[in-house]
Amino acid sequence: QSGFSLVMNHPACVNEIALSLNNKSARTKALVLELLAAVCLVRGGHDIILAAFDNFKEVCGEKNRFEKLMEYFRNEDTNIDFMVS
Repeated sequence: QSGFSLVMNHPACVNEIALSLNNKSARTKALVLELLAAVCLVRGGHDIILAAFDNFKEVCGEKNRFEKLMEYFRNEDTNIDFMVS
């Protein structure tokens, strides 16, 4: 609980977690999605996640939010851990 509170109160922490979606490991991507989903469940979490994906979009040069994420879903059809997350 205290660790989660620290993450929620740190201005750049969720941004850095979201940027970890660039990792090559499907397992890492799945864990990142689990963490981001947990953030969505708390009050104000949805806005934090949207802001993190806006940051991801800027840093990674996406035209639209969630571009890279949707690319992963299209290309990772053989990896059940990632698809379930």
